[in-house]
Amino acid sequence: MKSTSVTLKVIVLLLLGVVTSQSAQDAGPIANKFDQPRHQTAVALLRTINTAEVVDLSTSGSFSPWQILLAHYQQSFDNFAAMAVHEQQIPKSQFAEPPEIMPGWNLRMNVHSDGQGYDLMLQDMTDKKCGSALFTNETAVIWESTALGCRTE
Repeated sequence: MKSTSVTLKVIVLLLLGVVTSQSAQDAGPIANKFDQPRHQTAVALLRTINTAEVVDLSTSGSFSPWQILLAHYQQSFDNFAAMAVHEQQIPKSQFAEPPEIMPGWNLRMNVHSDGQGYDLMLQDMTDKKCGSALFTNETAVIWESTALGCRTE
């Protein structure tokens, strides 16, 4: 009974976080640069990873590295990759081992030694000038980053 209650609370918190962070992440002075289909796919991937991490935390008591997430939630990642909006960015619905998990996207993910947190960076390797990257952690908030001097206002 307690497990069901905890799982329900985690799902509600995650949904609230996604709705709140979605509106916050779609605004701002650098939104134009990041409004490309390639970038939108990367954001959606981080949301999928964050969701898988919350489920893993609620079922196993700790967060998991990329390889375990991919093994435990293969169907979720396959469904994500098969979506029409993402299939051009992820050929053959396959994710690779880090660092380059999708064409031109490098993943750096560290799960804390106690399993109670994680830090993730997904960097756009095709953006040679500005080095755009996305960051997230156990809070499920997604941050956008670009090199200094590349902001468009």
